[in-house]
Amino acid sequence: MDVEALRSAAGPLELVLAWGHPHGLELGGRDGAVAELVEWLDVGRRLGCPLVRCVAASPRFREGPVPRERLEATAAVLAAASAEARGRGLRLAIENHGDLSAAELVELLDLVGDETLGVCFDTANALRVGDEPRAAARQLAARTQLVHLKDVEPLALVDDPVAGPRSVPYGEGVIPVAEVLRVMEDAGYGGLVCVELGQLVCGADELELVEASVAWLRRYASSKG
Repeated sequence: MDVEALRSAAGPLELVLAWGHPHGLELGGRDGAVAELVEWLDVGRRLGCPLVRCVAASPRFREGPVPRERLEATAAVLAAASAEARGRGLRLAIENHGDLSAAELVELLDLVGDETLGVCFDTANALRVGDEPRAAARQLAARTQLVHLKDVEPLALVDDPVAGPRSVPYGEGVIPVAEVLRVMEDAGYGGLVCVELGQLVCGADELELVEASVAWLRRYASSKG
């Protein structure tokens, strides 16, 4: 990776690295996962990134509530990764990746017990595990370090449970995006809110949807004064 070229291209923008797609730590069962994540932590330090996002697993690993022993296995791996991040002056944010509910994420973070580790909150992934997005935001806001903001079609329209629902413009889907942001603000969240897209409706233009999403966020921010 050409770190200097990437840092130059980013200019004044804050960079966040993302590790682990699609299956991440596989709920603590993937050999070599921590070593691979540490390599990305080293890249993050060279880039000057304060934060690296990671994932515990994916929807493929969710067959209902995650057993306690799998949470404990995941916590043991994350504790090692968090120590490596802390030693590099970085923070880790674990995403609700269609694998863990908000309550399970809270339990996981409590098991790790390291403030280096926080949450990357994804609005659509909350819906996918049966969480109500506003309620999940309330549970996780105090520990959230990054927000992936998506609006999506109803889950009833999902063709592939692993791929998940298709993205739509903010305000046109089933995620109450403005209300989720207000929940975060009321809890004192002041971190990054990132436009993220999942699957696209057939024929949709990805760049147009990103541009429309950024414009929506700017209007929302302006309305807050």
